[in-house]
Amino acid sequence: MNVLILTNHLADLCGSEIQVLELYNYFKNRNHNVKVYVNIMDYPIIEYFDKNDLLTEVEQINLDIIDIVWSQHCLFASLFQNRIYKELHIKLISVHLSPYEMLELCSVPYMKLLKCVFVANSLETKDKLISLGVDNDNILVSNNCAPGGYLNNLPKKKNLHNILVISNHVPQEIMEAIDILSEKYQVSMIGGKKPVLVNPELIKKYDMLITIGKTVQYGLLSGVPVYCYDHFGGPGFLNHENFEVARYYNFSGRGFDKKTAKQITIEIEEGFELASEFISEYSDKGYFLLENFMDIIINQKDILINQDEQQALLPYIAMEKKIAELYILIRKIGKQASYFSLALETTKEELKQKERDIENFSTELKIVSEKIILSEEKIISERNEKQRIHKKYKKYSKFLKIVLIILGLFLVLYYC
Repeated sequence: MNVLILTNHLADLCGSEIQVLELYNYFKNRNHNVKVYVNIMDYPIIEYFDKNDLLTEVEQINLDIIDIVWSQHCLFASLFQNRIYKELHIKLISVHLSPYEMLELCSVPYMKLLKCVFVANSLETKDKLISLGVDNDNILVSNNCAPGGYLNNLPKKKNLHNILVISNHVPQEIMEAIDILSEKYQVSMIGGKKPVLVNPELIKKYDMLITIGKTVQYGLLSGVPVYCYDHFGGPGFLNHENFEVARYYNFSGRGFDKKTAKQITIEIEEGFELASEFISEYSDKGYFLLENFMDIIINQKDILINQDEQQALLPYIAMEKKIAELYILIRKIGKQASYFSLALETTKEELKQKERDIENFSTELKIVSEKIILSEEKIISERNEKQRIHKKYKKYSKFLKIVLIILGLFLVLYYC
């Protein structure tokens, strides 16, 4: 089977890029021919792809031989800018990973015309698609599914030792909670400036996760308790009471209040055992398995895209190009911001080092000053002692002289 994945950007180890990588591996592991067409391509994530499978030019694509198109962003119309095909029979999947990101939604009008299959990553996103006129029966919910390699039904230990925090935007209250928890537990962090490709072996090393989004599914499948919380807030440990609401919002933390560092710390320490019981009893893991969801996708019917429908896509090409240019600009600005942020952090660290040097110098100066004061006190003490001895000597010297004179007179009188 020939598969084409369309995505605007493929650079970071997060979000839509991770979904592309997992899909790519799914098809490659089953010996399918899979290509990824992308507007923006960069490290670190592209090192996990065969470079021959990454396309950046429309001319490299021949839809006549494609069986499945997985379109994550507004790119599909652009495939027809230089060529109109006689007739296409393909499985066209319009994928939407956010209910509010326009890059995810601006292709909806023409995808509805083509009668493609829509995929929403959550029920929240599905409701957004319905509000935009997409037929409820034509939407599949992927539940942000994860590869079966994470699946582990063996019981986990119920003692808390190792905590893993996975986030690209750690809120202050989590940072403060980490400081408190680190006094009793081993706490590790990945994400943000420490990008790491998460895998099943990594997740299974830990007793619990603090995270949102995609890595929640990793925890669910691995049987690792998840404390769902990040910059949006969150429910905390997933349980029978909050699970469905958290799932509706794609385990993003939306739909729940924010917490203080103290609340988070108490909930983790007091709620870990119950969270472990919930995760070990949870039996609907199949909803979150990529393999199960892809079975549904592969069994979807082909759609026919005739020349008239292809021609109808042409007016959308300019919009898609503008969106691509916008995201290139956003990424450029983001890189510049990251550079300045790194420079600022470096400067701050240098200033802190200077402050430490000054503090060390001040400490050394204080020690030297104290030594000087002690030396001065010793000199004064020795001088005073010397003066005391001198006075004593003078006193006894006079007495001795008188004694000697008396002794001399006595001797003179004696011998005379």
